[in-house]
Amino acid sequence: MIVRNVETIDFRTLSIFVNTCRLKSLTQCADEMNLPKSTVSKAISKLEEHLDAKLLERSTRKILITEAGQVVLNRAAHLVEEFKSLSEDVREIEQQVQGLIRISAPPSMGAYLTQEVLTPFLVQWPKAQISLELSYAFDDLFVQGMDLAIRVGQIADDRLVAREIGSATRVLVASPDYLEQHGVPTTPEDLKQHNCIRFQYTPEITPWVLVSGDQTITLDVPSNLYCSNVEGIKSATVSGLGIAQISANNMICELKSGALVRVLPDWHAVPMPIYLVYRPGVNKPKRIEAILEHILGMKEQFQFGPDHHLCQGQECQLSK
Repeated sequence: MIVRNVETIDFRTLSIFVNTCRLKSLTQCADEMNLPKSTVSKAISKLEEHLDAKLLERSTRKILITEAGQVVLNRAAHLVEEFKSLSEDVREIEQQVQGLIRISAPPSMGAYLTQEVLTPFLVQWPKAQISLELSYAFDDLFVQGMDLAIRVGQIADDRLVAREIGSATRVLVASPDYLEQHGVPTTPEDLKQHNCIRFQYTPEITPWVLVSGDQTITLDVPSNLYCSNVEGIKSATVSGLGIAQISANNMICELKSGALVRVLPDWHAVPMPIYLVYRPGVNKPKRIEAILEHILGMKEQFQFGPDHHLCQGQECQLSK
């Protein structure tokens, strides 16, 4: 790949390329940036000419990013975000926390974050704005334009700064009606005789791994419902469909009211780490510095252990 006149690749060209990749459409990019479609097309062609490489495969229906295009996208997205951050820093003459903060988090933590974490932050900094996007997909913070994310599980993207802030543990629960009809399991092996509702967002069928102190057991359990939504799993469990693994912080009301009860209370799933992740760089806007400091200062509130519901004082609207 022969790079020509790289000094003439301007910020708008990089922005057009990054937005086109994000939207997978020349037309949508043109609409979002308020540009003629021909300008967008010429900018992509100009960038390909400068880099002497095919970056996008274009057809009437879709756009595919080539291998070379992905390399350029990773770098260009970072440069565009850094330039935007620089521009925002310059504009923030007043040293106040203000402007939009985009946060990604799993839906299972949406209610907790909005009530316990983000609302106090916005009360403290009323000029700030937060866009909370809930998804189990691990969005690319560089391409999607996210400022930070809360993620449960191991972090694979080594371009990000990852700070462990807590852990989440799923416990076994069922409705009293289900247990009255099907019996109460007294050992993990008994779960093989029960319908087990699976919380998962991948199609692979995997065993349940349970721990109790130093003991670990792996079980193949029968299931007739697989769902990637905690509320859906919880609703099915309350309705008496079977036994499920749910993090205690997601069912405070149900545990307090007795709609759900613990099963095999000495056993639980392997705790999963909770991370705060964000892009590296020291020149962050004040609003990003403030939200990072706020969340990192609340580490003790992200410890969702197996007995989380027993020591919490939250009212039941937390899990609604």
